Amino acid sequence: MNRLSFGLTLLSLICVRSTLADEAIAPADPALGRPVDFYQDVYPILEAKCLSCHSSTVTESDLSLESAAAILKGGASGEGVIAGKPDESLVYLVAARRDEPVMPPIPNKVQAKPLTPREVGILRQWIEQGAKAGERSASSTALNWQPVPEHYKAVYSLALSSDRHFVAAGRGNRIFLYDLPGQRELGRLTDPSLLPLQHEGHPLYGPGVAQRDFVHSLAFSPDGRLLASGGYRAIRLWERQSASSALAWKVTAPVRASALNADGTWLALVTEQNQVQLWNLTNGQQGPAINIGEGKVQAVGFAPDGKTLLTGAEDGMIRSWHVADGQPIGELKTDKPVTALSARPAETPIVIAGHGDNVIRLWNWPATPPAEPPAEGQQPEPPKPLREIGGHGQPVTDFKLLATGNEVLSVSRDGTVRIWNLDNGGQVFSQNLGAVVTGGGVSADGQWIAGAAENNLARVWLRNNQQQAEVKGDPALDLQVRTLTDEQAVAQSQFKLAETSVTDTEKDLTQREESITKAKEQKEKAAKELADAETKLKEAETKAQEAEAKLAEKPEDGGLKKAKEDADKALKTATETRDTAQNAVASAERGIKLSEESVASLKQTLEARKAAKQAAEVRQKEVEQQLATAKEAAGQGVKPIRAAALSPDGKTLATASESNAIQLWSAVGGVPLETIPTSAPITALRYTETGGLVSIAADQTITLWDTVPRFKLVATLGGKPNDALDVSESPIADRVLALAFSPDGTKLISGGGDPSRSGELLLWDVANRSVIRTFNEAHSDTVFDVEFSRDGRQIVSGSADKFVKLFDVESGQFIRAYEGHTNHVLGVAIQADGSSLASAGADNEIKVWNTATGEQRRTIKNYGKQVTSIDYIGVTDKLISSGGDKTVRYHQSSNGSNYRSFGGAEDFVYQALSTGDEQIVLAAGEDGTIRVWNGTNGQTIVNFTPPAPPEVTQTP
Repeated sequence: MNRLSFGLTLLSLICVRSTLADEAIAPADPALGRPVDFYQDVYPILEAKCLSCHSSTVTESDLSLESAAAILKGGASGEGVIAGKPDESLVYLVAARRDEPVMPPIPNKVQAKPLTPREVGILRQWIEQGAKAGERSASSTALNWQPVPEHYKAVYSLALSSDRHFVAAGRGNRIFLYDLPGQRELGRLTDPSLLPLQHEGHPLYGPGVAQRDFVHSLAFSPDGRLLASGGYRAIRLWERQSASSALAWKVTAPVRASALNADGTWLALVTEQNQVQLWNLTNGQQGPAINIGEGKVQAVGFAPDGKTLLTGAEDGMIRSWHVADGQPIGELKTDKPVTALSARPAETPIVIAGHGDNVIRLWNWPATPPAEPPAEGQQPEPPKPLREIGGHGQPVTDFKLLATGNEVLSVSRDGTVRIWNLDNGGQVFSQNLGAVVTGGGVSADGQWIAGAAENNLARVWLRNNQQQAEVKGDPALDLQVRTLTDEQAVAQSQFKLAETSVTDTEKDLTQREESITKAKEQKEKAAKELADAETKLKEAETKAQEAEAKLAEKPEDGGLKKAKEDADKALKTATETRDTAQNAVASAERGIKLSEESVASLKQTLEARKAAKQAAEVRQKEVEQQLATAKEAAGQGVKPIRAAALSPDGKTLATASESNAIQLWSAVGGVPLETIPTSAPITALRYTETGGLVSIAADQTITLWDTVPRFKLVATLGGKPNDALDVSESPIADRVLALAFSPDGTKLISGGGDPSRSGELLLWDVANRSVIRTFNEAHSDTVFDVEFSRDGRQIVSGSADKFVKLFDVESGQFIRAYEGHTNHVLGVAIQADGSSLASAGADNEIKVWNTATGEQRRTIKNYGKQVTSIDYIGVTDKLISSGGDKTVRYHQSSNGSNYRSFGGAEDFVYQALSTGDEQIVLAAGEDGTIRVWNGTNGQTIVNFTPPAPPEVTQTP
């Protein structure tokens, strides 16, 4: 889905009014040798220097320069061009810098340059020759593409993935991708086919450019795997790349313990064969293999320099080894089993060991020899630790040394995760998970701490003990529960609507049947009155005949004349009464016939509505059963977490349970990020210093995962198969201003059109990358927004022709139009249960419609400028809207109230989005900042600001 971007100030084409003195540009003779053609000669000039802010999508001061008709029409200051009179044409005067405000101003935010004398001459001749529209052709529509400044800030399109992980924003011709839970920019998408293009001997586009034209529309597929972006006559599909294995291999025996050196280049594995294997993670090659011999090795670690390996055994023996060749260096015999190992940097390394008696001990390395050798026949004095740190109730199973070197994270079977100060033995952090801790981690800066336990619970805290996330269960099963919960709400609403429809129809039928009974009674009465009237008419006729006969005998008799007149009057009255009675009978018969036909039709309608009610009831029960099953499955999906790790930046938590998968979560809020399938259950997880994730599986597979989120361009709809940039044969007429995926993700609808000529709707098959259907003559002007119904059977569209329209997806047939806006319809939405539509207009109004009848339910006003976007919030009847008056609002569609507003925008807001539970609201617009609020209280969560513009040097 997409929303239109609107502008601000008359002819301030790009940004602010020029602060420099602008001299008028004298027109030069272009010497074309032919009449000026709008599309061949004028349009390329406007496209390069004017359309950034005066197109069908960005109409500052309501002025579009994208077609001859639009230029002639003009904008807020009147006609743009007067045919034959360039010196009276505003567009010419400001372009020639003869009138204020000149265009484009210098400096400006898209680095547009003033028109050259030849270009001014072309514009002047075109106006002198009548400002004719001309005809588009393949040659005349070849565009002279210009580079778009990297720091163009306005956001014209915005999309949020359904899992709330990714935010995509279109700034200029770039697509910015953000990690919403992690509150960070992930990068900018690149179309590699653009990189070889040149402009004036330099690369036309660099990395981070998604398309040639501005990104006017964006849409994520329902599963979040695809992102569609709309440009000029093309739609690009970007596919999210799943986490991939950078390295993978199998070891010869199950792994008992593991460790990474500080820079993440070496992985040490202790196998059940009591062998330590070293693996180089830069190339996947195996290093030395160390056979320990006696003493079951339970712990392994590296010295701070990464060149020395430490092993700890059940018999209390700690040994050191050269990483390079696996040769022994030294050993230290302690009297307690060793369960975990690490080392802190010092003038001489200090070994940190967790022992079987639950105590953490610090040991000099190499061990300090006793002051005196033991007497003959006596055992040597055991070494003494530098420090003993007590506090754990069960053995420590893993350590993580913090970057400061004087603190260490410990995880223990006693259910706790703790941080200790190694200088004084003090505890600086402690959290209890309530079960055996199976994994933990700490960020590189020591501020984020994580722990996971066998009770299928993992948590992330800040160092100050504030909990940031709690995760458990299977995200896929939990998602199914949430989806079906929403579906249940929709099914219940649809059943109630069907039930009400049946009740209302039954009442209507009863009233009509009663009206038939009354009509029959009236007919009987009328028939009696007709019979009486006919009897009286015969009597009147007889009397009239008798009076006429008597008068014929005595024509001069005044009394007989009077009697004849009275008899004629009586006959006339009787005739009229009879005619009235006949009409009454005929009317009653017609009424009965029509009522009987109406009742028969209504009975059919009632049967259909009863069938619909029954189907809705069946659907409701089906969904209830599916939801109950899903909840049961989700409950059974709660499994002990067997491994966990925290990324170095503290943003991502990785966990693994008894299923064949690794689950990535956001450390902020616990949002599920990705599920990585594995060949077997995972027994250990560790992050490298650079963010790579190492997993150790029960089937002895070791994998180094690349988990950095990426989107790759996989298709360009509208481009030629052998040249995606060639859109000369594209079925798309012009810019793609609106995009929406079907609920099942198999179809994509695009909206746009030729400005002032046609409104275009195209239905695409996502898998085949082809057009399924064209909605012929969908609108008479540009389509600005389009959306699928929740069941995917209908689409609703809004257009510059001021209409909202509803279409059937399967047949492409037009269903209904909704008329009432007095200006462009910029946004449309359809309620989850299909009962209502909402539309946003450039007439500063929101309208709510009855989908079935086309009647307006309500008009919501009080906007100071255009309402630029509209959406229903989840499966409710609530709405979110944005406007040119810098506002973002929540509305109750039932009464039109604005029950919450979100402030902070400094300019036009082009689009606003809300999650269905109102937890997150996003909006962006002309000021370039993507604002994210908590939808329940209006508090700011994060702002994603645009790139800083380069400094502009002004000529004195």
